Amino acid sequence: MESERIVPTMCHGCSYGGYNCGMLAHVKDGKFVRVEGNPHHPLNKGKLCAKGQAAVQWVYNEQRLKYPLIRAGEKGEGSFKRISWEEAMSVIAEKIKETKEEYGPEYIMLSKGQSSGWAGLHQFLWIRFMHALGSTSFSNWGPSVCYAPQLMYHKQLIGGPSYARPDYEHADLIVEWFTGGGTGGAARGGVETLDTNLRSIPLKIIERVNKGARLIIINPQLIALGANGRVSRWLPVRPGTDGALALSMIHVIIRDKVYDKKFVSEWCEGFDKLSAHVKQYTPAWAEGITGIEAREIEELARDYATTPRACMRVSEAPQKQDLRSFAMAVPILMAITGHLDRPGGNAWFFPAARLGFSTLSNRISSKARERVLGGDTFYIKSSGRHSAFFRNVIEALISGKPYRPRTMLVFGSNPMSTARNPALVAEAFKKVDFTVVVDVSKTPTSRYADIVLPAATRYECYGQPGIWENHLTMSHKVIDPLWEARDELEVTLDLASRLGMGKDFWNGDHRAMVADFLKPAGVTLEQLEQSALEGIYLPRTEWMDRRERYEELFKELPDGKIQLYNTVLEKEGFEPLPTYVGETEDPLSAPELSNEYPLMFTDEHSAYINHHSWMRDIPWLREIRKHAFVKINPATAKKYGIDDGDWVDIVSPHGRMKAVAILFEAIRPDTLMSQHGWWQGCDALDLKETPPLQEGTNPNVLYDWDNRDLITGDITKNTMVRIQRGAPPEEVLPVREGL
Repeated sequence: MESERIVPTMCHGCSYGGYNCGMLAHVKDGKFVRVEGNPHHPLNKGKLCAKGQAAVQWVYNEQRLKYPLIRAGEKGEGSFKRISWEEAMSVIAEKIKETKEEYGPEYIMLSKGQSSGWAGLHQFLWIRFMHALGSTSFSNWGPSVCYAPQLMYHKQLIGGPSYARPDYEHADLIVEWFTGGGTGGAARGGVETLDTNLRSIPLKIIERVNKGARLIIINPQLIALGANGRVSRWLPVRPGTDGALALSMIHVIIRDKVYDKKFVSEWCEGFDKLSAHVKQYTPAWAEGITGIEAREIEELARDYATTPRACMRVSEAPQKQDLRSFAMAVPILMAITGHLDRPGGNAWFFPAARLGFSTLSNRISSKARERVLGGDTFYIKSSGRHSAFFRNVIEALISGKPYRPRTMLVFGSNPMSTARNPALVAEAFKKVDFTVVVDVSKTPTSRYADIVLPAATRYECYGQPGIWENHLTMSHKVIDPLWEARDELEVTLDLASRLGMGKDFWNGDHRAMVADFLKPAGVTLEQLEQSALEGIYLPRTEWMDRRERYEELFKELPDGKIQLYNTVLEKEGFEPLPTYVGETEDPLSAPELSNEYPLMFTDEHSAYINHHSWMRDIPWLREIRKHAFVKINPATAKKYGIDDGDWVDIVSPHGRMKAVAILFEAIRPDTLMSQHGWWQGCDALDLKETPPLQEGTNPNVLYDWDNRDLITGDITKNTMVRIQRGAPPEEVLPVREGL
């Protein structure tokens, strides 16, 4: 018998690519048997959350996709038969060739999900693959509606390569602004950036609060982070009205002259115009919109402005129809108070090296770049037309305008459960000539595929490096892939070789690709493999640790200064200052709906025990939360005759979902909060799969696809609803294979 061996690797829980928490995987007799946190890993320091602890169940889950499948019925039925990898790859390669020759490369599309992370090896490889084909039709659902729209405004106003993140370790005041929700658990870190996942943020905040920092939470509910007396002030803002609160804070700061006069005069343009503009946004005005007392707004604004070391984090998923007012107001707050790129404020953090290799962007013709779906919008143009906007992809698939993509590759993405208006998404997927889904799980999206390929879990894959600050490490294969699962990276290399592009893809050599990815760090693959337990600490750069780097960080802005009055937006025909509009479906803007739909609804985005629409089939995790839920204030529940644990129907002007009621005192009485991503069954607990469409457990059926931000197209997650006792959802038969 084999003695137990330990493989240092990284957790799969928040993404199975890139830099995650360090883990020690125990293997005995060739079987993955247990895990523990790696005490040498600086992110988690030996700790693991529930998802990490459930790694073994994730790998040996009988509900995983096991074999390549080909569709055996109509799209959407979920009927497939088993085929060989050779047959599957041959068919896929031939379809891609046919599409390129008959229609053009832009008719080939690749869509990825968050599971593989952002800006890591997966994303570099997939963009390179598309560019080698001559296509810019690389797209994804998640960032286009959460991370990126808000980032566009952020960069338009205050520059920098990404978000200015909170410097928790030096802050004396921490403002946690989870717009519309967010549990604040370890699974989501707020505005994540290219150089770090912030999965350990709650621990950082708690450590700082224990040292005397004050914590302010702005959220319709009191998140767990503020429990046990940690929160000094909780402002339960009405969902979707965060922009009004932020603008009134700017009003107070300018009115009371508590802004940073030196910083504003040296580094900001448009202050006089901003000052005149925000006079209308008084705390009294905001009180009637947000539900936050004017006195509270006054105190919050002055506290944030006058605390020398104050930082602010906002959710990376602030989806709202009026995103513009909020996403412009927040960086303005950081700027006028001087809390930018200073210790304890919001700073730009950079790693010691950027991993990567060429994505072959020079292979894209000007014709193909001009045909990027959504490329005529300012949102896409401002980022250089690098990728297609998923919302425009869906609309193009349905309308055929300006053209309809013909072949789609979907890696680790499940828009049927995570995108707004899943019925529209289903209609769009039915219109794709040929779709391939590569995933660990049999998702609702895979029902619309022509071929489904089983992806290996992170623990079955070789060599995925990641860097956080100056710590460079790599995940390692724990066991060989189970059943017939394959590493997505190897699938991509194989496909590239079959398409005659092997020379551009290391001739299919996985190790050579990883070695290339590591070159910017000046570290060889062999060196990193030999440092599996502790990783490698690169020398810290002067740039990493310096602050007030304004000349460099603002150089892409007009005149090299912060745009309090945004001349770029003005030239594009948009308002140059944040003007509050609010949500279309809100008691103030739609009082005629209030009788039928008296409550506000929003979703929490994500939680620490799952990953968006994944992992609810894992027994240990599902035991923690068995059913799709909706949080409701006890007083509101009593009004509608609802008890804790009741199945309820939540009905909006657009759809109906079902959930189990959780009575929760720390939530606004006029607000319901649920969570997207529910659909999976869990065989071990005899819990069945539920529909992603109407009458199921998917809150995305409640929203209006057309209620979206004017500039970015960011679709709202706020609407008006009614609630009533109901029955559980009907069961859905899982994807059937082997027919």
